[in-house]
Amino acid sequence: MIASDVCRNNSPTRQDRLRAWLALHRKTVRGVAEATGICRTVVHAIFQDKRAPQAHIDRLIQYGIPADLLPAPRAPLKPGPKPRVAPQAA
Repeated sequence: MIASDVCRNNSPTRQDRLRAWLALHRKTVRGVAEATGICRTVVHAIFQDKRAPQAHIDRLIQYGIPADLLPAPRAPLKPGPKPRVAPQAA
C-alpha cells in the first residue's frame, strides 16, 4: 500500500486490516494454508479478493480469522463456455 493512499482516504482497506491481524497474531499465508488444508495460492487469492469460495471462507473463519476481514463469499461459476460480449459499433 502506498502511504499517500492512507493519507488521502484516512481509512485502511480490508486487506490492510487483514495483513495487520495476521502480523499481530504472527500468522503467515503459508501457515494459514497448512493449518486449514487450503492451497497456499488459493489462500493468497482469497486475501487479495480474487477468489472467495464459500467452503474456503468457512474454513478460514473456523481457523480464527475474523469474518469481517475476509471477502464476501461468491457463488461458484457454472462450468462451460461463457457468453460472449457483442462488439460495439463505432
